[in-house]
Amino acid sequence: MDPINAIYKGTIKGKLLGFKNSYAIFEFAAGQKWRQNENKYLHQYLYNPEAQIIFKDDKYYLEVKGISETVEVRRIK
Repeated sequence: MDPINAIYKGTIKGKLLGFKNSYAIFEFAAGQKWRQNENKYLHQYLYNPEAQIIFKDDKYYLEVKGISETVEVRRIK
């Protein structure tokens, strides 16, 4: 995970099943919620993983520790 571009770091609350579709919501333990903003599918089971939001090329991306890919997201809370 690249701390230089990170705008928010924390722990995703509960279980994460990977990336699903544009309806997937990722809730951080501190209360922020982000919705997946692209159709990308990746199955991965993690529990309370460390994660961060990065800003790159005018878009926000979710990086999760233990997953090599990122997914575009938008903040909903």
